[in-house]
Amino acid sequence: MHSYAQTNIQLFNQLRHGGYSNTEVSLVRDAYELAMDLFTGRYQPSGKPFIAHVVGTASILASLRLSAQVVAAGLLHNVYEQGDFGNGRNGFSKAKREKIRRVLGSEVEEYVARFPVLPWYPQAIQPIRDNFEKLTLRDRNVVFLRLADALEHLLDLDLLYYRDPIGRGYVNNAKFAVEIAKRLGLSPLAAELKEVIRETESAERPVEISERRNGSFVLIPKSCRKQFSVALRQISIWGVHRSHRVFRRTLTAIARNRAIGWIKDRKLRSFPLRRKSEEFQRLFPRPARMERVATGFQFTEGPVWIAEEKSLLFSDIPANQIWRVTSAGSVMVFRQPSGHSNGLTRDKEGRLIVCEHSNRRLTRTEKDGRIKPLAERFKDKKLNSPNDVIVKSNGAIYFTDPSYGIELREQEQPVQGVYRLSPDGQEISLVADDLARPNGLAFSPDEKKLYIDDSERRHIRVYEVQKDGSLSGGSLFHDMNISTPGSPDGMKVDVEGRVYCTGAGGVWVFDDTGKHLGTIVTPEKPSNCAWGDNDWRTLYITAVTSVYKIRVNSAGIKL
Repeated sequence: MHSYAQTNIQLFNQLRHGGYSNTEVSLVRDAYELAMDLFTGRYQPSGKPFIAHVVGTASILASLRLSAQVVAAGLLHNVYEQGDFGNGRNGFSKAKREKIRRVLGSEVEEYVARFPVLPWYPQAIQPIRDNFEKLTLRDRNVVFLRLADALEHLLDLDLLYYRDPIGRGYVNNAKFAVEIAKRLGLSPLAAELKEVIRETESAERPVEISERRNGSFVLIPKSCRKQFSVALRQISIWGVHRSHRVFRRTLTAIARNRAIGWIKDRKLRSFPLRRKSEEFQRLFPRPARMERVATGFQFTEGPVWIAEEKSLLFSDIPANQIWRVTSAGSVMVFRQPSGHSNGLTRDKEGRLIVCEHSNRRLTRTEKDGRIKPLAERFKDKKLNSPNDVIVKSNGAIYFTDPSYGIELREQEQPVQGVYRLSPDGQEISLVADDLARPNGLAFSPDEKKLYIDDSERRHIRVYEVQKDGSLSGGSLFHDMNISTPGSPDGMKVDVEGRVYCTGAGGVWVFDDTGKHLGTIVTPEKPSNCAWGDNDWRTLYITAVTSVYKIRVNSAGIKL
């Protein structure tokens, strides 16, 4: 069975490998950014984020070699049914239509608008089956959207967690899709649909989560508790959305009456702290202010401070660039192409260490500018896509290797692991293989502990570093799994042992016991952070299109 993209980077790699131009990939990237605004707080009944569903739908469309406009529409095909652009309202609206047209063009918006109103039941579908050759090109593309949506829903096995009538309805829709796919000459797609229909119909739904009998409690099998908790969380999210709608409407009415006109003019970046303890408040000068250092990028990551040059290097992954921003505010390209670099750090001699996504390797930039590969394979198999990296004081290098930068079919390693490169660079060893998607990592000040976060499971683990460099333990340091969108990503530690980890809503700060002290709220979804400036008391934060900084009273660990 075909493996379709489940992350944005996998989708962009698929497009590049499929011959789509840079302009076409850029259009799909813009659609993904809109989809992130729409769907990151929504979940499938299976517990899968809704954003993964629309990425999968877009991936199916790309596998059919449809236009970039159709692929972009695949990322937004539920906008008028599930999306809200932050205002909590479903359905058509002038503002929504104008926003999609402005960002993606009228063709994409037309596909998105036609998707929910295309009749998809036997009586209405029959004319489509019989007269497909008479449909306009745009109507055909909307039908392709329906086919991809049906297949992606079944691949997620979401129907296992619906009530029987709804499940039967989805399966029947997929059966219609099989007939249409055959009529279009898409035999492989029709065969795949038939196979997943068979799997869905033969699978036993583990628990009924939407009915109560006689007001009594339902005992949930242990294997199904995750799905059940996701369903309860979804209900809670809907309740929060409803409350937010009421609050926003009330606030808008008050503002129209000019009773609190200052709301329009307030600067949110002047209040970037969400305190959970007194200790957190003392970490920052008053007033705490966040400054945007640079903006206009596609997706920033991997910041590292270059002390002798008083500048910050950071990656723009989709743009295939490493950028430099100086303390004076000037911004320039440091390297292009960068191998779609992600995490950056420096070794004991000050040389730049780079995780290269698309080259699937770890490299070092020598003093003369030459790029030397440090790690490309483990046990004669290619690495996945090195993500983040740190260097121990003895020169040993530790890096994470999830599969975010490749398609599933390209993965050769049996695990998504954490690796150690010996100080002499001669030996690479797997030091952790029990994480689903290892991402950011950081040492404690004494280097006796290594913190590693797992983006898929949305938690941080802590390992004991042994004398030979291996790891033991791996206990839970903090569970960051909340309803707000965002997963743990990049991490840094200050000299007093506090852990700073990017996640839902901003940068979470923990003491060395794992207690959540508070969150530095960021204007955009953060990806990573780094200490910098002369006193190492400035925390630089990469966040989607921008780089921000905030002063901290406690210094960070120097590189």
